[in-house]
Amino acid sequence: MNTPVIFIIYNRPDLTRQVFEVIRSQQPKHLYVIADGPKLGSAQDAENVEQTRRLIDPDWDCSLVCDYSDVNLGCQQRIFYGLSSAFEKHDRAIILEDDCLANADFFRFCEELLDVYANSPEVRQISGTNFLEPRFFKGSHAMTQYPTPWGWATWRRAWQEMDLSMTSFFENEEAIRKRSTISKRAWQKLVKRLKKVSTGEVDSWAYPWLATCLAKDGLVVTPKQNLVSNIGFDRRSTHTSDPQSFFANRPREAFDFPIDEYVPVRLDTRVNRELFNLIFASGYRKKSLFRKLFG
Repeated sequence: MNTPVIFIIYNRPDLTRQVFEVIRSQQPKHLYVIADGPKLGSAQDAENVEQTRRLIDPDWDCSLVCDYSDVNLGCQQRIFYGLSSAFEKHDRAIILEDDCLANADFFRFCEELLDVYANSPEVRQISGTNFLEPRFFKGSHAMTQYPTPWGWATWRRAWQEMDLSMTSFFENEEAIRKRSTISKRAWQKLVKRLKKVSTGEVDSWAYPWLATCLAKDGLVVTPKQNLVSNIGFDRRSTHTSDPQSFFANRPREAFDFPIDEYVPVRLDTRVNRELFNLIFASGYRKKSLFRKLFG
């Protein structure tokens, strides 16, 4: 596979092993691994981090870069600077974290659409996750507003505009809200969360990425079938600790190729509305999904 793969790992060797096996099956020519350092004063964490890193041993011909930190920088700083460094070397990449178990179709889907939308600056991300039923989709994929981070791909051109401080979002908040499908109540919840990220109360890179995409009026490709399963819903997880969650271990589905290259490059209001209802709903099983997704 020609598209570089960025693999974000930390201290869960059991999950890392599973995801690495999937990456191995694709044999990417370029593999870029990002890892944070162990928490200060925790011998167990240090051992888990070291054990996890030892698993990264490609047995195929590839260019391997291990961007490992000796100290614990935290989720936001480690991933932001790691991805930024990777995109200095590559103009596009597929990104997986250690708990995002993709199928083979995910890689093909991302690789093909990275080509299709390479020169469409409004498209910010290719997602591998879909929680909606296929009946909502007119084509093989749809354009939405929400960059789910459980298996995704993007371009240097998009990541270079990542606004970690979310300054552009906060300065243009009202205008962004008016062109969004988010209800007033959900919007207030989202903004409250973004402010907690901006003050350091919440450690997340995904919220600033969401804010950047909204501020830039960006589009996100969402597949008709779900191609990635989050297998990290356990007590070790930062954001997804409930193994009984409706969203834990979602089945990975075969994608119905070929890809429809003529999906309009504009917001699909129906799919976007349904996705909004799911992510920001407060009902049973769906409560605070956006916190699980973004931190």
